[in-house]
Amino acid sequence: MSASALFKKLLIIPGIALGVFVLFFLVKSRQEPPRSEIQEVARSVRIIGVPEIEIVPRALGYGMVQAGQTWEAVAEVAGKVVEIHPQLKKGALLREGDVLLRIDPAEYGLAKIRAQAEIENLEAQLNELKQNEQDIRRSLDVEKRSLGISRQELERRQRLFAKGTISKSALEQEEKRILVQQNAVQNLQTTLNRLPSQRKAIQAKIASSQANLEGTGLDIQKTTIQVPFDCRISESNVELAQFVSIGKVLLKADNIGFVEILAQTPLNAFKRLFEPRSLPGVAGRVNLEQLKNLLQERAWVRFHFGDTVVQWEGRFVRVSEMLDPQTRTVGVYVVVDEPYQKIRPGERPPLVKNMYCEVEMSGHPRNKSLIIPRAALRPENTVYLASRDSRLERKKVEVDYVQGNVVSVKDGLAAGDRVIVSDIVPAIDGMLLKPENDTTLLAALIAEAVGEVPLK
Repeated sequence: MSASALFKKLLIIPGIALGVFVLFFLVKSRQEPPRSEIQEVARSVRIIGVPEIEIVPRALGYGMVQAGQTWEAVAEVAGKVVEIHPQLKKGALLREGDVLLRIDPAEYGLAKIRAQAEIENLEAQLNELKQNEQDIRRSLDVEKRSLGISRQELERRQRLFAKGTISKSALEQEEKRILVQQNAVQNLQTTLNRLPSQRKAIQAKIASSQANLEGTGLDIQKTTIQVPFDCRISESNVELAQFVSIGKVLLKADNIGFVEILAQTPLNAFKRLFEPRSLPGVAGRVNLEQLKNLLQERAWVRFHFGDTVVQWEGRFVRVSEMLDPQTRTVGVYVVVDEPYQKIRPGERPPLVKNMYCEVEMSGHPRNKSLIIPRAALRPENTVYLASRDSRLERKKVEVDYVQGNVVSVKDGLAAGDRVIVSDIVPAIDGMLLKPENDTTLLAALIAEAVGEVPLK
């Protein structure tokens, strides 16, 4: 190795020594990092104070709209249709009193004329009978007077015969004349006695003819068929110039003054509507009148029209006679009056047949109870509370019933308890909380409980 190369290698040694010295100095002069104590971090949660209010029991049902009243126009007379309403087609809306069709009344008009002629003929016979009665009475009076004179003559001849002034044949001749006179009186009296029965027979025929006349008049009225109420035509089976027979169903129409919805309601939800203990003076078994009083008559009918929910006010009328065999639900009939009012094309349709609607029914307010949101009820009926020192506390509760987003708590909570309504993951007993009152959720909860907003 040359001297120059050895010199270059020796120059490295001072640099290495300097680096070791600097490293040693830094290690000796280092300071330990400052230490801080671990602090507990509070978790932000939303809470509400548990309210105690009177819950309005409600139940939701679903069903189809059906006509509240259906009218079938049945032909009561036979004949050819000579006039028909230009709008008599399926789906047409017609007003009360509109003439739907007319059946040719000519035949019934002739029958009316015949009945009137028959009555006039019978009345003439009755007048003639009355005149005959007067004539017979006058003749009877004459014959009776003649008979009286003949009897006087017979008595005179009997005295003469006793004196021998006249012969026996003259006496017998006078007796024969009296017999003839008596027979004439008897015949007239018999004829007079028959007159009342003849009068009654004619009067009966007149009454029958008058009935026929009235019946014919009714038949003429039946040839014109009018709408009995505002309606919508659901079926039409008649055309102009068509011959219709008695009993033929000409058309069907639905009353548009009201409709019915048979809402199928879960049995448990329907049962909650009837709470006798919540009404003063009503307990235990109730009769039919009280049964209706336990359920408020007002109900709400809703139809989802695209993105819009259209609502009508209805009224409870009756309960179906049986449970639905497939769904085991209770059928409740709700009536909506004037379903065609307040129509707005494209926004608010009328309630028509076969619309599938939601029906909300409500009962009378129950006794006061504690309520919490359904979202605050954790698995195994547990709720999370924020204690007075703002720490998480688990508590098991006894649920009375659940209605929509409202849970009625029977036991385990007290009014004013701070229930946590937000999700906490993980939820650790005793963890520090930063509670914030959710006034919006509390107001929505109370509004749903008292029935101010639709049941969800």
